[in-house]
Amino acid sequence: MALSGLSRFAPLPLRLAAGSMLAIHGYEKLFVDGNLAKFIEFVKGFDLPLPSGVTPELMAQIAAWGEFVGGALLVIGFATRLAALVNAGTMVVGIWKAHLDMNDFWNSVKANFSGDHSYMPAVLVLSACVSLMLMGAGALSFDSMLSNRSSSSPAAPPAT
Repeated sequence: MALSGLSRFAPLPLRLAAGSMLAIHGYEKLFVDGNLAKFIEFVKGFDLPLPSGVTPELMAQIAAWGEFVGGALLVIGFATRLAALVNAGTMVVGIWKAHLDMNDFWNSVKANFSGDHSYMPAVLVLSACVSLMLMGAGALSFDSMLSNRSSSSPAAPPAT
């Protein structure tokens, strides 16, 4: 069932909040002096199982650009489901590797619930991204404008 009435606007606050947070964090990682190098070192510490030829440097770049560009795409509502998918993946890895200690899971959940290293903002952004993946951009978005344009185009004349 498609969103209708006022529910068409439900994705808007999610897009604006999550997208702006992601874009700002991506911008800081990419364009503030020294932050990208720090982020690369941080990602190296994750010890992620990476496919052949993929380096932690590349993963850090993908995550930072995904946050920056994907966040901006969420704000304007363009390619919303794809941008939300990329950023949901980034949030899952971030929560898993940066916020929770799998060797002492329950204590890390309690310890990181609040404070400077809280995982709560990442969980909220993850939740917003999953919601946007499921329902799309809603009204007041480029995705909506483009789908309305394509659905209102005249049908091709029947072949004779």
